[in-house]
Amino acid sequence: MNDDEHTPMVTGENAVARLFEAADYEVSQAAGREPGSVDWFATPQEGLVRPRTYYRVWTRCPERIDVVLAELDDKRRATAADRALGIVMEGSPPPGYTADLRTDVCAAISYRRLVLEVSGIADGIRERMKASEAKGEPGRYWPRRIDDREMGYPDAVAWIKEWVSGGPTSAAIVIADDLADCFAVLGQAIHEIGARFLREPDDTVLLAWHRPAGAARLAYEHGFAIRVHKNIDALRSERRPSLVFLERSEVVDYEKRARGSLPGQCVKICARSRDVERWFSDRLASPPLVTRFLAAREREPEFEELTDAPANVPRMLDSVLACRDVPSSGPAQWIAYVVHDYIIRILREVFQNEAASLAELVPLEDAALTQFSLGWIAVEPGRQLASERTWGDLQEQVFTWYKRDSQGRVKMNALIRDYLIAHRLAREILAGNVSSLSRHQFPREYVFLFLSILSPEAAARFVEGRGVEIRAEIEAEVERRLQLTLAHQLKRSVGAILMNVQHIRDNLAAAEVTQFQYEFSRIDEELAFQSALAEQTGQWQEVPNDPPEALALHELVDDAAAPLRRKYPDVLCEIDVSVSLLVRASRVGLREILHCLMENAYPAVASTPAPRVWIRATPEGDTVRLDIVDNGPGIRAEDRERIFEPYVTTKKGGDQPLGTGLGLAIARRYAVRLGAYVGLDPEREGTCFFARFVTWRDAS
Repeated sequence: MNDDEHTPMVTGENAVARLFEAADYEVSQAAGREPGSVDWFATPQEGLVRPRTYYRVWTRCPERIDVVLAELDDKRRATAADRALGIVMEGSPPPGYTADLRTDVCAAISYRRLVLEVSGIADGIRERMKASEAKGEPGRYWPRRIDDREMGYPDAVAWIKEWVSGGPTSAAIVIADDLADCFAVLGQAIHEIGARFLREPDDTVLLAWHRPAGAARLAYEHGFAIRVHKNIDALRSERRPSLVFLERSEVVDYEKRARGSLPGQCVKICARSRDVERWFSDRLASPPLVTRFLAAREREPEFEELTDAPANVPRMLDSVLACRDVPSSGPAQWIAYVVHDYIIRILREVFQNEAASLAELVPLEDAALTQFSLGWIAVEPGRQLASERTWGDLQEQVFTWYKRDSQGRVKMNALIRDYLIAHRLAREILAGNVSSLSRHQFPREYVFLFLSILSPEAAARFVEGRGVEIRAEIEAEVERRLQLTLAHQLKRSVGAILMNVQHIRDNLAAAEVTQFQYEFSRIDEELAFQSALAEQTGQWQEVPNDPPEALALHELVDDAAAPLRRKYPDVLCEIDVSVSLLVRASRVGLREILHCLMENAYPAVASTPAPRVWIRATPEGDTVRLDIVDNGPGIRAEDRERIFEPYVTTKKGGDQPLGTGLGLAIARRYAVRLGAYVGLDPEREGTCFFARFVTWRDAS
């Protein structure tokens, strides 16, 4: 909308009367002392102080401003008014003249500025700037950019200022993943535009949150101010350009609902890590501290994520500065000190005492423990992770501790999660539960670092009670490395022998190959055994660590059984697994468990009359039990527990073992990692191995 397209102003005293009435002033007239003249007055209808203002309207500013102001002041005295205003309808007072409406009893002012003053928009800008400067926000703002490659990723505030001053004709819609980004950019833009308004009040278009009512509506209609809001549904009905800030999820929902795009120019705010790092570097000043900070961001992506979040920046800067002289053995320990200081600052700002903060941290601790066990946090519909009632202005900051993954599931920042787990553990350990940490396989590094900062006494008790476990872990790690080395050497030896045996075969005559066929078959069998042993030794040590997901049990059972059905065509296999059963597991781990259990069943019945294998799945509350039953010779009572130990097998071919003794051990080991259980049911007829899995429950 160009300047000449704005709502035309009613000229003269009537225009000003309309403005004052819209601003809730009482407008009155009186016969002037000069023949045919009328004196105009405006008085606020509310407030403890209600100054009566005499006003005169000039089409343009008189040349001798000092002379007309003196005449205007005489008129004020003569009419017993508290203040006198000369209102310039076109243009502005002469350069160098600035009126202060809070102190001047007689002043000249442009109609444009009067609209902004009596509507409250100008005072709103001044108050916002004063509050912002008191908090030090302008100096702590770090740049965001417009995510537009063709425009060269311009500075977001500069883009908004240019849009405002360019006489916009339609709405500008600024979108961000996080509303904190929007508010930071808007706050800085309002501050910079407001600073210009204080210098050039007659040439500056302001941004305002005011509703389009009363005098504020006139300011928007005349183009003296542009409305800022986040009401996505009001866009299509607006007659004037506005600046709209929206979260990306709101835009997606709107476009689905309206089946169309938003009306107006849409731009997206983005943040670049190098801008963040440059901002911190300028304010940290100390080169060693800058180096330490940048190294911490590079080492720990979760720390980078926290320091990138706009709502965290001011307090993170304070925390980094507070930890500048903290001695540490490495980046991880320093990161732990900074995160601890950052969280403590938030808690002190929100809660009056330690007891209150402790009570509010309990649900957050529970969420951290839930995420550790499930991999995400299940949020009930209508429930907030951090209520505004509790956290107030810091609610948006607490929201930066969470994010949604590609499947829409809520996850907590890992550093915040580990801090909250350590917070819970410190209380438990001091209460006498020294073994609480060792019962759970928590992420050890940061949990222990936070524990040592939160409570050195709890950390000391923990270390005292962990001696035996630490030695066991060291021994297990040594064994793991030896087993992996053995697996590698077995694979290399088997490969070399296979190559040489094949070379011998290729160089023998056909009759000689036939002559030694038995010997060759025995060598092939032994090499196959050694190869399987090497493969399963590696599997025993390299437990899958991929995250759990919802898996259709029927599909994976069919996949695991298919090659064995082809290998053992005489074995009758009956599968009774509902297609609707979903279990919580990692795909690689579940596939290996099924393979090991079925690989145990099929060979066991291969030489049995009428060999059969039954595979059934039965829901049991929040779990699913999968039975794999065969009609083979069974397991002797004394072997029922031993068969789950590594390298123990009951399958014999003469005096030679037919199995590696690792299949069932791998099945049970993988099951433990998945939160499942593998066992033998001695009460069932035949041989019944079973696996029990947690039923999948959707995060919603």
